[in-house]
Amino acid sequence: MLWRAFSRFISIPLVSRTAMSIASAADRPLLRVSRGRYRLSFVIPCLLLKVRGARSGVTREVPLLYVPDGEDVLLVGSGGGSEREPAWARNLRANPEVVTLRGGREERRYATLLIGADRAEAWRLALRTYPGFERYQDRLAREIPVFRLRTKP
Repeated sequence: MLWRAFSRFISIPLVSRTAMSIASAADRPLLRVSRGRYRLSFVIPCLLLKVRGARSGVTREVPLLYVPDGEDVLLVGSGGGSEREPAWARNLRANPEVVTLRGGREERRYATLLIGADRAEAWRLALRTYPGFERYQDRLAREIPVFRLRTKP
């Protein structure tokens, strides 16, 4: 109950943008130094995604909320409810081979954009992790992409 109330609050547009800015600035170095063990966003599972830029080819490090799904990791490209898709999602489409850092482990993973029934199932799981995704989707014209990251292609 408390988690749902918190996720409703944090999904308010101004609160989302502010929280994302603060958490991104703090989480990137915290995740890097702690090898994915510590983060500012303590109630939400976070990882550090290392992905090559679609145009630049430069490796980018992005702290992201993730949804655990067995051995896999799900990433939801909500951008905090922004109408513009996050750059990391475009980068994943162009360069699906990534590295994740979480829980003290660095892992090479391969991203797949989910569609149809696979996306619907992953979306339901994502909403259990962070119900605020639903509020983001309700106010957006674009469909929020969901990616599955596996350790094997």
